[in-house]
Amino acid sequence: MASLVLNILVVVATGALAVRLFAGGLSHRYRAFFYYLIFTTLVGLVCLPLDPRQGLYQKVYVLTEPIGWIFFAWVVLELYSLVLKDYKGLYTVGRWTLLVAVALAVLGSAIIVMVPSHTAGQMSRILPYYYVTERAIYFSLVVFLLTIVAFLLQYPVTLSRNIVLHSVVYTLYFLSNTVAYLILSAGGFSLIWLTRYALQLATLAALMVWLVRLNPAGEQHSVRTRPAWMPGREEELIDQLNSLNEALLRASRK
Repeated sequence: MASLVLNILVVVATGALAVRLFAGGLSHRYRAFFYYLIFTTLVGLVCLPLDPRQGLYQKVYVLTEPIGWIFFAWVVLELYSLVLKDYKGLYTVGRWTLLVAVALAVLGSAIIVMVPSHTAGQMSRILPYYYVTERAIYFSLVVFLLTIVAFLLQYPVTLSRNIVLHSVVYTLYFLSNTVAYLILSAGGFSLIWLTRYALQLATLAALMVWLVRLNPAGEQHSVRTRPAWMPGREEELIDQLNSLNEALLRASRK
């Protein structure tokens, strides 16, 4: 019962966030995130009446989860482009590195999906491999998201409050998911219900922050990303960043 209530809250919050982005004129700015929210809402509505222990739910999961992985990568690439919009060299290198890493993980999952399956029992044997693949994808995305956060902490660049908030919340959300799937893929399937509750709560918490703080006003409010407790060397760091970006940009054009 508690899981169903949490599922309903997550679906409602996800749909509400998509509507908020559209109504606030942010759906174009955060296009990948907006489409991901629509996809997640639709999948959530389909899965709400299904029993997670039954074969139909597992089949829906197997069919839709790889699409979710593609959306995850797209959202991270979108964040990269927003944070590094003035540093095309850094963005180009990061984009191709991320695409290669995720493509390898998705290729592995595609091979798993091709395994013949005709019964719920056979389907359930695929799920542990899905958890392993999901952990690999989440881990690769977390690495890139942490790179974004490290960039925001290291260099005194000016971005909108929304971009900084979105980067931090999305990183924390993926960290929680990665830890959960690490537990599952490591063999802790006896804790699957507890892990599911933890994932639902983490998702709901992230959605609440986005609902409250991701708004049109946040686009107009610019912030300097380097924290106040890391003063000094601003000009030196900006010169260093520009030099690195130009070198990568030249290399990408060769």
